[in-house]
Amino acid sequence: MNKYSHLKKDFEQLKAEVRELPGAAAYLDGPEVAVGQMILARQLEMGYTQQQLADLADVPLEDIKVIQAGLVHSNFGCDIQPDSLSKIFKALKIIGVQPIIDEQAATSMLG
Repeated sequence: MNKYSHLKKDFEQLKAEVRELPGAAAYLDGPEVAVGQMILARQLEMGYTQQQLADLADVPLEDIKVIQAGLVHSNFGCDIQPDSLSKIFKALKIIGVQPIIDEQAATSMLG
Protein backbone atom coordinates (compact mmCIF):
# COMPACT_ATOMS: atom_id res chain seq x y z
CA MET A 1 0.00 0.00 0.00
CA ASN A 2 1.50 3.32 -1.02
CA LYS A 3 1.30 6.55 0.92
CA TYR A 4 -1.55 7.84 -1.28
CA SER A 5 -3.86 4.82 -1.02
CA HIS A 6 -6.11 6.60 1.46
CA LEU A 7 -6.76 9.34 -1.13
CA LYS A 8 -8.31 6.87 -3.56
CA LYS A 9 -10.56 5.58 -0.81
CA ASP A 10 -11.53 9.14 0.16
CA PHE A 11 -12.19 10.02 -3.48
CA GLU A 12 -14.36 6.94 -4.00
CA GLN A 13 -16.35 7.88 -0.89
CA LEU A 14 -16.76 11.44 -2.16
CA LYS A 15 -18.00 10.17 -5.54
CA ALA A 16 -20.55 7.93 -3.79
CA GLU A 17 -21.79 10.86 -1.72
CA VAL A 18 -22.01 13.18 -4.73
CA ARG A 19 -24.13 10.61 -6.61
CA GLU A 20 -26.79 11.07 -3.92
CA LEU A 21 -27.29 14.75 -4.80
CA PRO A 22 -30.37 15.47 -6.94
CA GLY A 23 -29.47 15.21 -10.63
CA ALA A 24 -25.84 14.26 -9.99
CA ALA A 25 -26.16 10.60 -10.97
CA ALA A 26 -27.87 11.49 -14.25
CA TYR A 27 -25.09 13.95 -15.05
CA LEU A 28 -22.28 11.57 -14.04
CA ASP A 29 -23.81 8.76 -16.11
CA GLY A 30 -24.44 11.02 -19.12
CA PRO A 31 -22.72 11.03 -22.49
CA GLU A 32 -20.88 14.30 -21.89
CA VAL A 33 -19.00 12.86 -18.92
CA ALA A 34 -18.37 9.55 -20.73
CA VAL A 35 -16.82 11.33 -23.72
CA GLY A 36 -14.73 13.55 -21.46
CA GLN A 37 -13.43 10.54 -19.53
CA MET A 38 -12.63 8.70 -22.75
CA ILE A 39 -10.67 11.66 -24.08
CA LEU A 40 -8.81 12.10 -20.80
CA ALA A 41 -7.92 8.39 -20.64
CA ARG A 42 -6.59 8.42 -24.21
CA GLN A 43 -4.68 11.67 -23.58
CA LEU A 44 -2.96 10.14 -20.55
CA GLU A 45 -2.33 6.89 -22.42
CA MET A 46 -0.52 8.87 -25.12
CA GLY A 47 1.40 10.88 -22.52
CA TYR A 48 0.05 14.32 -23.43
CA THR A 49 -0.71 17.21 -21.12
CA GLN A 50 -3.90 19.15 -21.77
CA GLN A 51 -1.84 21.90 -23.35
CA GLN A 52 -0.01 19.46 -25.62
CA LEU A 53 -3.31 17.95 -26.72
CA ALA A 54 -4.77 21.40 -27.39
CA ASP A 55 -1.73 22.31 -29.49
CA LEU A 56 -1.75 19.01 -31.37
CA ALA A 57 -5.49 19.23 -32.08
CA ASP A 58 -5.32 22.97 -32.81
CA VAL A 59 -8.15 23.74 -30.39
CA PRO A 60 -8.32 26.16 -27.47
CA LEU A 61 -7.07 24.75 -24.16
CA GLU A 62 -10.37 25.83 -22.61
CA ASP A 63 -12.21 23.45 -24.97
CA ILE A 64 -10.10 20.54 -23.70
CA LYS A 65 -10.89 21.49 -20.11
CA VAL A 66 -14.62 21.89 -20.75
CA ILE A 67 -14.90 18.59 -22.64
CA GLN A 68 -12.92 16.61 -20.07
CA ALA A 69 -15.03 18.05 -17.26
CA GLY A 70 -18.19 16.95 -19.08
CA LEU A 71 -19.48 20.52 -19.23
CA VAL A 72 -20.44 20.63 -22.90
CA HIS A 73 -24.16 20.39 -22.16
CA SER A 74 -26.01 23.63 -22.85
CA ASN A 75 -27.14 23.79 -19.20
CA PHE A 76 -23.58 24.70 -18.19
CA GLY A 77 -23.24 27.60 -20.61
CA CYS A 78 -19.79 26.49 -21.78
CA ASP A 79 -19.35 26.81 -25.51
CA ILE A 80 -16.70 24.95 -27.45
CA GLN A 81 -15.69 25.37 -31.06
CA PRO A 82 -18.00 23.31 -33.30
CA ASP A 83 -15.21 21.15 -34.69
CA SER A 84 -13.18 20.75 -31.48
CA LEU A 85 -14.39 17.22 -30.73
CA SER A 86 -13.54 15.94 -34.19
CA LYS A 87 -10.10 17.60 -34.05
CA ILE A 88 -9.43 16.08 -30.62
CA PHE A 89 -10.54 12.63 -31.79
CA LYS A 90 -8.24 12.93 -34.80
CA ALA A 91 -5.28 14.08 -32.68
CA LEU A 92 -5.81 11.15 -30.29
CA LYS A 93 -6.33 8.72 -33.19
CA ILE A 94 -9.81 7.82 -31.98
CA ILE A 95 -11.53 6.53 -35.10
CA GLY A 96 -14.64 5.08 -33.55
CA VAL A 97 -16.50 4.80 -30.32
CA GLN A 98 -17.79 1.48 -29.06
CA PRO A 99 -19.87 1.80 -25.92
CA ILE A 100 -19.68 -0.71 -23.11
CA ILE A 101 -23.19 -1.34 -21.95
CA ASP A 102 -23.80 -1.71 -18.23
CA GLU A 103 -27.24 -3.30 -18.11
CA GLN A 104 -27.60 -2.87 -14.36
CA ALA A 105 -26.75 0.84 -14.48
CA ALA A 106 -28.99 1.41 -17.50
CA THR A 107 -31.89 -0.37 -15.81
CA SER A 108 -31.52 1.63 -12.61
CA MET A 109 -31.50 4.90 -14.62
CA LEU A 110 -34.83 3.97 -16.19
CA GLY A 111 -36.52 2.77 -13.08
